[in-house]
Amino acid sequence: MLVTILGRYSPYAPVGGACPGILVQSGGVNLLLDGGNGTVPRLQQQVAAADLTAVLVSHLHPDHTADLHSLQYLMAHQAPDRAPLPVYAPDVENPDRHWLEPSSFGSRWIRVLPLPVDEGITFGHVRVTFARTDHPEPCWAMRISDGSKTLVYTADTGTGVDLAPFAAGADLLIAESTFIVANGQNRRGHLLAGEAADLARRAGVKRLLLFHFSPSTPIADAEAEARAVFPAAEAAVEMRTYLI
Repeated sequence: MLVTILGRYSPYAPVGGACPGILVQSGGVNLLLDGGNGTVPRLQQQVAAADLTAVLVSHLHPDHTADLHSLQYLMAHQAPDRAPLPVYAPDVENPDRHWLEPSSFGSRWIRVLPLPVDEGITFGHVRVTFARTDHPEPCWAMRISDGSKTLVYTADTGTGVDLAPFAAGADLLIAESTFIVANGQNRRGHLLAGEAADLARRAGVKRLLLFHFSPSTPIADAEAEARAVFPAAEAAVEMRTYLI
């Protein structure tokens, strides 16, 4: 399984960065997890439009969805003969959902479907299950397994939901680490880097990637805070591909 970090910042990206987006690849299955500002140009460097299997949206906040509206045009221009790309998103009331819906032009290439949060979903040999997180907007973490390796992506969450059982034994945990102690006093619905590390420790995962940084969070400080709790922690690097 290959995991490429397309963007790691929220709620906006600093110069040269991008908001949350992750490409997961395994045996011909290519899944995009979220698609915040700046992720679609980077996606095109990694996979052909015709080969993108599906998009999975954790929640409807714009920093995770802003680039997804443009996928209809990408598909029309670069993969005009493919079947409509399925975009699975939470089936909740939110005015931001309209950003996912295709225009009359784009409905030939994009199909928005409910995220199957209860039953999970399978793409070939890849199985994805979901767990509700602690976030003001309804949000779901994802556990992705290809029968050999397992990735868990927390999406946005605070400490009000214990995701350790859901993440148990994962080969790689990508955990939101928006803040550190110094800047995280008002972190409702988000984690400190040390809290992400504590989740990794309790879940018994093999490796932790810190993700979803506020631009005000010093990355080196986040790594130090996390490694004091869970030594196998590091900051996710944009446009780096990790082999699980």
